[in-house]
Amino acid sequence: MRYSEITIRFCGIAGDGVVSSGKIFAGACAKIGLHVMVNDIYSAEIRGLGKSSSTIRFSTSKLNSMGDGIDLLVGMAAKESIVDLHDIKQEGSVMYDTSTPGSVVEEDSLVAHITPEIHGYGIPIKQLANEASGTNQGKNLVAIGAICYFYSLPPDMFIEQIKAIFARKGERIVETNITAFRLGYDYFKEHYPLNNQFEISKGLKPKTLISGNEAIAQGAIDCGLKFFAGYPITPATKIMEIAAKELPKLEGWTLQMEDEIAAISAVLGAWFAGKRAMTATAGPGLSLMSEMINMSVMAEIPAIIVNVQRGGPSTGLPTKVEQGDLNIALYGGSGDSPRVVMAPCDSEECYNGIQLAFDIAEKYQTPVIFLSDLFLGQRIETVAIEPNIDRERCTRKRPTPEQLKNYLRYQITDDGVSPLIVPGESGAIYSITGLEHSVTGNPNYESDVHSMMTAKRFRKFESMVADLPQADIIGDEKAVIGLAGWGSTIGSILEGMEIARKRGVTSKLIKSIMIHPQREDLFQEFFASCKKIIVPEMNYQGQYADLLKSRYGIRPIEVHIPSVNPVSPLKIAQKIMEANDELSQ
Repeated sequence: MRYSEITIRFCGIAGDGVVSSGKIFAGACAKIGLHVMVNDIYSAEIRGLGKSSSTIRFSTSKLNSMGDGIDLLVGMAAKESIVDLHDIKQEGSVMYDTSTPGSVVEEDSLVAHITPEIHGYGIPIKQLANEASGTNQGKNLVAIGAICYFYSLPPDMFIEQIKAIFARKGERIVETNITAFRLGYDYFKEHYPLNNQFEISKGLKPKTLISGNEAIAQGAIDCGLKFFAGYPITPATKIMEIAAKELPKLEGWTLQMEDEIAAISAVLGAWFAGKRAMTATAGPGLSLMSEMINMSVMAEIPAIIVNVQRGGPSTGLPTKVEQGDLNIALYGGSGDSPRVVMAPCDSEECYNGIQLAFDIAEKYQTPVIFLSDLFLGQRIETVAIEPNIDRERCTRKRPTPEQLKNYLRYQITDDGVSPLIVPGESGAIYSITGLEHSVTGNPNYESDVHSMMTAKRFRKFESMVADLPQADIIGDEKAVIGLAGWGSTIGSILEGMEIARKRGVTSKLIKSIMIHPQREDLFQEFFASCKKIIVPEMNYQGQYADLLKSRYGIRPIEVHIPSVNPVSPLKIAQKIMEANDELSQ
């Protein structure tokens, strides 16, 4: 059997090396030149408790999502793997461990649940790992070796990846893991001499792997990030770890604060002092930051807040994905509290988008909330990012010599943006406060002043539209079925549209990294051209759909998926087909 795309899932418990399996597999496939996407799902509990899985999808063509279903399940923990049998595609396969001696109750036996349409392959995974290392460690390498033969993948690439990953642990560990890989490869070759073949085209070039969190951190550093303050929280901690490693090399700072309130406060202090600064958090942390985001609005101090969304409310689901924080990002503040909200859809947009966020925040003296999510932040994917490095860039509006003579920190301007100097620069002094204030920065509670300053703070959002990127319209421009989405759901929408297209139904999508403000003229024109509009998103309320309804007066078909897993492209395709059926009646 010949394949041009495969999805594999490793399933086990914490400590089985499930997540590292995905990294090894992804790294080898990327070196071969394949497109890869990896999604890890793991328990929030400590080592030894809870189920973990790593799903690897690799293809000869670009991938936008994790797709639907899996071709091969590697059941490294039998009981925990049983439920994943339901995700195996028709004529798919499962590899299971035959090492465990003695009887196992039927409800805990993976083999007992394998149905006739699934191909089962037993391998003594634990036994072979012990042969290689004298311990159970290395089970994942045994399985990877078996898979490598199963799909006729080049073993040299995997051996090179094993060397690269384990080199820092010493030569003995490297050789032990290579031995485990070879034992798995040879065992499968001897017992299952199959004729599967993954088609690898000639002339493929190695590809770069990156996660959304890594892309955000690198993009921020490349555009001049000088100060990061944060508090560890799943799934955003990786951004702080990268900042802690890289910023000191560039004469920058990373501070781990006592909580999220202190983190956002430190970020405002750094921007006030003229340094590009950022924090990263998840939903619970964003909730705590609300008051200081308000301070950013009122004092007109820039701020960058990356929110890698996870399931909520409260502590919620720390290791599961959801798009539930749009409302708090848009409206989480007292009074009329405008802020920029952005949502990238892939790692490329994470890199380029965070740079746009810094430029907007600094130029318009406003907070920017950058909404990633767990799936986008932690998934590993092959990318084509063009580095854009300018670590001294500055978009601040400086005062003219005339303005500096009689400096007004909150001077009323046509675009709502006042000229800004930072402490230490010669020429003027000024006050800032979280209280309402006059143009000088001194507190003032008069009605006309409050009205004037509120209008000023909102006017900058009208001005910044000229700096916003165009919304992208993808698909058949003549189609009357339209889709609107945001964030990581875009990838599933694109693949769902392609499934529907192959079934004879065309559609089109409008997407923008900008949630607020938007290029409203483009959205209005798009919606006016549609007879049916579908808005899929990963939350229960339909938060983006509500925003679009209030802003554009549309009546969309809402697809609410408060799921712990990424959105299914097939589910999107089904909604497109249903909309087409309704139009045909």
